[in-house]
Amino acid sequence: MLKIQNLESPHPFAANCYLISSCGEYAIIDPTAPYDSSLIDGEVKYILLTHAHFDHILEVDSWVKNTNAVVIISADEADALSDPMRNCYKLFDGTDRGYFGERRGINEGDLIPLGDQSIEMIATPGHTIGSACYRIGNDIFVGDTVFAGGGFGRYDLPTGSIVMLRNSIRKILALPDECMLYPGHGESTTAKEYKGYYSR
Repeated sequence: MLKIQNLESPHPFAANCYLISSCGEYAIIDPTAPYDSSLIDGEVKYILLTHAHFDHILEVDSWVKNTNAVVIISADEADALSDPMRNCYKLFDGTDRGYFGERRGINEGDLIPLGDQSIEMIATPGHTIGSACYRIGNDIFVGDTVFAGGGFGRYDLPTGSIVMLRNSIRKILALPDECMLYPGHGESTTAKEYKGYYSR
C-alpha cells in the first residue's frame, strides 16, 4: 500500500514536496522540504524530480547528504540540474546555484520498484523538455505539467514548448477518471475533474 505525505517547505515559492512510502521504502518527490529523520521509518531509496527548476530542487542536497537515495530525473533533463540558466536560478535570483552531484537519467516507461509498488515514469515535455510525471497505480505526480482547475505549466522558460505541452496534456486527458493528480503547485485533483475543464 502506498502512503503519501505532502511536506511543508520553509522556502517561499517552493513547489509541493511529496514523501511517498511502501513497505518501509521511501521516495521524496521534488524535495523542497529539508530532510527530517522523524518522518522516516525505513530506507529512502529515491529522490524523484519532475523537472530541474529551482523551486523543485531546493532541498535535494539535504536529502542526498542524509540518505543513500539515488537522484532520478528524465534523461532529457539531467544536465539542467547543474545549468543555472536551465534550472532558472540565474533568471530568478541571479545566482549560479543548482544540484551538482550524481543523478540517474530515466526515460518514458521505465519502472522503479518501491516496496510492493512500481513507479512508472511518464514523459510529459512542454513546461521543460524533460518534464516527467511519476505514476504509482492511480496516483500520479504531475509536476508542473497540469494544475487543479484546468491549469497547466508555463512554456516560456528555457526549453519550454507549447506544442510539446499540448501533447503532454493529451496524455493527462487520456488517463482513467479515477486517477489522482498531485501537481507541483496548488491542490490535488482527479483526472475526471481535470477533464471536465476541457469538455465544457
